Amino acid sequence: MLELSHLAYRYPGATQPALNGIDLQLQAGQCLGLLGSNGAGKTTLLSLLSGVLQPLDGQIVWHIERRLGLVPQQLAFYAGLKVKENLALFADLYGLRGAERRHCMERCIATTALQDKLERRAERLSGGEQRRLNFAIGLLQPAELYLFDEATVGVDAASRQLLLDAVQQLVAEGKAVIYTSHYLDEVEQVADRILLLHEGRVQLDIDKHQLLGEQPGLFLEWPEQAPDALPALLAELGLNAEHTPNGVRIATLDVEQLLAITRFIAAQPQTPSLLRFGRPSLEQLYLRLNGGRL
Repeated sequence: MLELSHLAYRYPGATQPALNGIDLQLQAGQCLGLLGSNGAGKTTLLSLLSGVLQPLDGQIVWHIERRLGLVPQQLAFYAGLKVKENLALFADLYGLRGAERRHCMERCIATTALQDKLERRAERLSGGEQRRLNFAIGLLQPAELYLFDEATVGVDAASRQLLLDAVQQLVAEGKAVIYTSHYLDEVEQVADRILLLHEGRVQLDIDKHQLLGEQPGLFLEWPEQAPDALPALLAELGLNAEHTPNGVRIATLDVEQLLAITRFIAAQPQTPSLLRFGRPSLEQLYLRLNGGRL
């Protein structure tokens, strides 16, 4: 539905481009998790897609009607208006009428749990409630592609899950989503594809399951150093392990191999400082791919 080709942008007076040679294809019903350090180019990319900025090089090709819904990083509503007045105003701006208007309004209010806040002025909402209103306004717009830029900052855990469920529902309905957040557990939950930007370039573009793997692995560390007998045990079990300064990372192993390692650990005088079994988290892999930098 969307294709970017050699997309580039440089801010006036900047010595380096904010984006340089971005190639990307996005399909309907796909959620792209957009990751990168501060200054990597994430917000610039969303600004180009939404038309706030115009590319200096390359092109953006829409293969469908260009209809965007945006939940920006900054709050974008009228603080002096009530919640219901804000929603009504943006429904007018989006051209919603009749039954479609009623359905969209009711759905956005329910999705963001704002039913009991409709009569309150936006400026008197808590920070998390203002984020929910910001989210509702973005969802209100009928669109084929939704852009979420740090949309859940400051939202409590229960409300955050409510909003993430709304994102997943959009994808289930065949909408495309680009989701950027520094909460990597959020991206891991909603995205099926991960794109990592680094200094304005695409460093990684891969299916989430391919990145995280389907099989569980084992990560072991000891306070000082791994037991001397551990390498021999791993060789006996036929396991390939990546050795770390104080332990090992084993990509895949079966139940019998796990049981043998557990018995070995139980027989040691010193217990591990870290024992993690399962798929690696997106946060672990992101820090590793990004050179350990948040």
